[in-house]
Amino acid sequence: MKMFKGLTNEPETAFHHIAVLLEAGLSISASGDEECDELSDDIFLLAQQYARSACDAFKEQRT
Repeated sequence: MKMFKGLTNEPETAFHHIAVLLEAGLSISASGDEECDELSDDIFLLAQQYARSACDAFKEQRT
């Protein structure tokens, strides 16, 4: 199974990891600190890239 930046693309685990990333991004963005905005944006981008990678891996696994 392919990995994404050291994280598994196994669907059940990947969905959990993505949920944790989203929670972290939301918590950081809720702080209202301008310096944290960039960090939360980076976390959301990472979650998006990870979701795409996990989706692609799942599609490959089904074929």
